[in-house]
Amino acid sequence: MNLLNMSAVAFPVVIFILTLIGLYKMFIKKVNITPFYTPFDEITGQTPVVFHLEHEVIADDEDQGDGKSRKK
Repeated sequence: MNLLNMSAVAFPVVIFILTLIGLYKMFIKKVNITPFYTPFDEITGQTPVVFHLEHEVIADDEDQGDGKSRKK
């Protein structure tokens, strides 16, 4: 068997095994199957956390400098 034939057989077998594990957890062990966090959950609105707008911070330049006072 070459690599292409092995991958054509292995992919459906892996999907079948993952499905069996999920069904076992759901029906035999009676455990809720929860999806893992993905980075796009917040973007698609899947989390209760709401995006907050970023506020622009304006820094005062009066207290910053090289220590010499300015003359006006």
